[in-house]
Amino acid sequence: MIDEKILFDDEDSPVQTLKISPTDIIQKEFSVRFRGYAINQVDNFLEELAKELNQVLEENTHLKEAAHALQQELTAYREKEKNLYDALAAAKQIGGDMQENARNEASLIISGARLDAEKVIAEVRQQCAALQQEINGMVQKRAQFETSLRSLLETYLGMLGGERNNNIK
Repeated sequence: MIDEKILFDDEDSPVQTLKISPTDIIQKEFSVRFRGYAINQVDNFLEELAKELNQVLEENTHLKEAAHALQQELTAYREKEKNLYDALAAAKQIGGDMQENARNEASLIISGARLDAEKVIAEVRQQCAALQQEINGMVQKRAQFETSLRSLLETYLGMLGGERNNNIK
């Protein structure tokens, strides 16, 4: 691996800048000698450039990996968020269903209670009607009994009155 101290101006700065910029490469001049450029200077510059480019490529690879990891993490969080929203929607639906079921059950209970009450009222009315008939029958029997008793008493009184008249004679 390439030594990072060579590649960066200030290692402690939060934003590290490269020593060689594209402008430096374009503006770099090599001294001309009899056979062309100074080979040592060109080789040194190319070596420095290679180190810089290697560092940039490594950093680019690292950043791509970090971006990919962050993208996967974001995807996972989005999936969790979707699951939470789905769970919340399901909970709302279940809550609504429970309320509807409770209303329906309450309505059924009330309807059942009304039917039971109507049956009890019908039975009570029927018993009242039967008791009224029984009372009417008893009133008639009493009237008949009173009539019979009066008739019997009158007969006995008539007999007693006739006996008295026989005794007085």
